[in-house]
Amino acid sequence: MALLAVTYVKGRPGATTTALGLAAVAPEWARPVVVECDPAGGDLMRRHRLAAVPSVVDLAAAARGAAGAGDVFAAVSQPLALAEVTVPVVVAPAGGAQTRAALPELTGAGRTVLTATDRLVVADCGRLGPGSLVWPLLRRADVVLVLARANADEVAHLREHLGDLVDAGPGRLVVLLSAGGAYSAADVADVVATHVGQELARDSQAVSVLGPLPDDHRAAAVLGGELVAGRRWRRLPLMAAYTRLWTDLAPHLSTVAPQPIDASTEAAS
Repeated sequence: MALLAVTYVKGRPGATTTALGLAAVAPEWARPVVVECDPAGGDLMRRHRLAAVPSVVDLAAAARGAAGAGDVFAAVSQPLALAEVTVPVVVAPAGGAQTRAALPELTGAGRTVLTATDRLVVADCGRLGPGSLVWPLLRRADVVLVLARANADEVAHLREHLGDLVDAGPGRLVVLLSAGGAYSAADVADVVATHVGQELARDSQAVSVLGPLPDDHRAAAVLGGELVAGRRWRRLPLMAAYTRLWTDLAPHLSTVAPQPIDASTEAAS
């Protein structure tokens, strides 16, 4: 099992698009499922014309029960088809009130629905702020992926959250630069490492800076439900970037990797 949380601290850099894109190109053995956990409400239902139920409300209700987590996601997810790829998704109603009510049920003491399954859960956490209801979820995540554009205001907002993000839990913190921005990934990495290491007195290696993602309106439109995926849509620049990103993320999500077969055991059988 692994939990990958996708969030951002400023602007609209595409957390939902990235969560869905990463799930769409994830290795098959990961059995990814996207769960909309944004306290402001979900977008997938409207963008991809999915049903209102089941939703994250049903997932929260299931979390109170005794059913196995695998059965839970089979019952409360919907198939989102992108050409030949189908991604199971747990949608959230627009508006956010029902999601805000559901989140404590998913992340409270003893709740294991997001962390006790053989699936990779990709949680779209929306915008992060002080007192956000997604902080308990981030503390459980194996990887917290924070989207930001490499410009002065978004990097400044990112710096203000770095202390809390580094201290949130034992998982890996990754800053993924969105398309656009005035600075290079190396510039942002230097700012982040200096702030974490010198000003926060934390391990500067605790944070990775990756990207930037390409400015690919076509792939974004496919993931946003505005364009039908073509035969080669997974070769589009943004999708190729998400595929490469798995090289960096997979070592920190190793709990979902298939276990190697013991050669001696195999021979004995």
